[in-house]
Amino acid sequence: MFRLRILSFLLLLFLFFPTETFGQVPDLIFDDNLEKGIISVNYDLNKNAKRKVRIVKGNTKYTYDLGAYNIFPLQMGKGLYTISVLEKVEGTIYKIVEEKKLDFKPKDKNEVFLQSIQIINWNKDMKAVKKAKELTQNSKNDMEKIIVIYDYITRSIDYDYSKTDDIDISYIPHIDEILESSKGICYDYAVLFASMLRSIGIPTKLVEGYRMGIDKYHAWNEVYLKDTDEWLIIDTCYDSPFVKKGKPVSMIKNGNQYFTERQY
Repeated sequence: MFRLRILSFLLLLFLFFPTETFGQVPDLIFDDNLEKGIISVNYDLNKNAKRKVRIVKGNTKYTYDLGAYNIFPLQMGKGLYTISVLEKVEGTIYKIVEEKKLDFKPKDKNEVFLQSIQIINWNKDMKAVKKAKELTQNSKNDMEKIIVIYDYITRSIDYDYSKTDDIDISYIPHIDEILESSKGICYDYAVLFASMLRSIGIPTKLVEGYRMGIDKYHAWNEVYLKDTDEWLIIDTCYDSPFVKKGKPVSMIKNGNQYFTERQY
């Protein structure tokens, strides 16, 4: 009778608590590189059910689909973050399979904008990263590096109008594919610019929102200039047609023309 009660109790535990509670699944959220402003999530694209990660600080929330490369930024500055891994139950219903609270206290608030993350994925072996190093090898300061890469992208990449017709909401640019095809949408321009600058040590944000005069959702960059301790708004996609036609256009934009909704 006693043994039957024990078995019944264990059965109730398995019904009401996720299997992760019993240590059958390893930790999903890793903060080994917290000092750099990034966290990683363990996820097997081929084995696990559809999962997302949600990162919350105060009233600001970012949600990402988990995929092949799962490095995510804590780009909202110092403070307490709640990281949740969500698993699809059915339809749009998800359950929390792991949650962790992290108190982020960065030594350098801009270091997070140097990292390779899911949507700005770069490494030293990529052609675009090697190109950035080649282009800037004779540059004397960060502004010269910014200008030479800006000039390269605005002259080399054409806007891909056909891509906007069937773009998937989960689309993430691959910088070498952009470089090789020499075309892309604003998102592609901004990710390529961010990746190339980050790879040579210049903090760069990918920013999404709206620009005055453009009806559709837009993407651009903010680039940190160490010498003057300021963030410069740069829009390679908007400027590209002007540069190609030899028309005058200011690389550094007026902030009053841009309305930020999200930044990475």
